[in-house]
Amino acid sequence: MLPALTFTRRRIPARRVIAAGSAFALILASVTTARFSATPTTDDPASSSRPLTERLAASTWAFAVPTAWLAAPIPQLRIGDSVDLLAVRQGDRPLALPIAADLRVMDTDDRIVVLEVDELSATAIATARASGLLIVPLLRSAH
Repeated sequence: MLPALTFTRRRIPARRVIAAGSAFALILASVTTARFSATPTTDDPASSSRPLTERLAASTWAFAVPTAWLAAPIPQLRIGDSVDLLAVRQGDRPLALPIAADLRVMDTDDRIVVLEVDELSATAIATARASGLLIVPLLRSAH
């Protein structure tokens, strides 16, 4: 046989195996510690401790609706609830139009309700308000 075609098993020294194993264990422990320390305290996607931009779904916007725009208050509204909106005109020719459905509440207080909306819902809400229509909120059931 030619010497170039012979293969021998090369042994890895025990020191290298121990050093490589120790380095791998140290890296794994560092990554695990960093992962758990960077995780928010709650896994709830509606958690108000996370910034609003991180809580919004893709292709959606936060739309602040002043409570003065609403024809009726929303009782016991909480972050994460779903709301439907109707536009209502009173007078000689009353009219009620559904303008937005299944909007998620991102934040709320006494003066505003911040809703997660898509392009069509945002346009419909703004158009209804500009037309002088009253906005009636309907709280969706959690079932």
